[in-house]
Amino acid sequence: MLMNENEIKLLNKGELHVHLNGLVSTDVVRELLEENKSDLPSGFDLERDLNILQPTDSLASYLKPWQVLRLVPRSRACLGLIVESAFLNLKSQNVRFVEIRNSVIYLALLNNISVDRALSWLVSEIELACEKHKIIAGLILTVSRGDCAPEHLRSLLSAYENLGRPSTVVGLDLAGNENIESPIETGSLFLHAKDKYELKVTIHAGETGRVENITSAVYEFGADRIGHGTAASKSVEVMDLLKHRDICVEVCPISNKLTSAVNESQPHPVVDFIANEVPFVICSDNPSIHLSDLTKDYIEFYRETRSSQHLRDMYSHQKKYSFIKGLHGN
Repeated sequence: MLMNENEIKLLNKGELHVHLNGLVSTDVVRELLEENKSDLPSGFDLERDLNILQPTDSLASYLKPWQVLRLVPRSRACLGLIVESAFLNLKSQNVRFVEIRNSVIYLALLNNISVDRALSWLVSEIELACEKHKIIAGLILTVSRGDCAPEHLRSLLSAYENLGRPSTVVGLDLAGNENIESPIETGSLFLHAKDKYELKVTIHAGETGRVENITSAVYEFGADRIGHGTAASKSVEVMDLLKHRDICVEVCPISNKLTSAVNESQPHPVVDFIANEVPFVICSDNPSIHLSDLTKDYIEFYRETRSSQHLRDMYSHQKKYSFIKGLHGN
């Protein structure tokens, strides 16, 4: 049965791959930049560079808005406004539960506070928003690839431990430029955290065409889910690996086109995932940066596949692969 846009919008939804700084309304970002009298990076034009509306030539170009997004939470009050805007956007899309990603380290540096305090701020603001908007939420702690990855992960896990292992924190994420190598110990630290704290792991991998990063995410990091994973379609063996290990791919249709992970003229790899029975969920990544929303990602998926059944089943799949415990019945 065919579905229209309003039917899709009214579907109950979960959101398993969205970054806090890409979910806050860009109008709120502009207001906070002005209120805090933040100096913009040299050459950064708010009207031109804060939103990504056309395919970029690289992931680095796509990430340009983060040059200013990392400047706005200059107090707990600012962070509260950011989280509130994010939850309003989720509520408008009928999102019932969400896993929000954030790196936290920048929040500590920007406010000259400890990582413990920064994490406490973020967990508290998310919990307040959950109660207010009746949306279940978990926090995924993101670490960026590079030489500092082990140090940052240790700092985040130390803060998590010092705060009494808050239940709002549900997982760990590795993100950033896939061409940048991280120290070899990074994977073992993820595995250790997964074993010690029972935190789930999702890894941004295969977004820039490197299929080997997907196998690395599985074997070296113990990935429970793969972020984007578009390159998986290049290898039947990798798709079989994901299928047989029941590792879910977080598919972000609009973002994948804007980062040029998927060429506009080509079908999205989710078509191959369906054909090869690779588990996947539809996500939005950074909807406000795209002037978009999760419903539009559903619509883009529907345009690619014409499968209304996958959309109707999506909420149950999102619950199945979520890192948040106790979702059944919600």
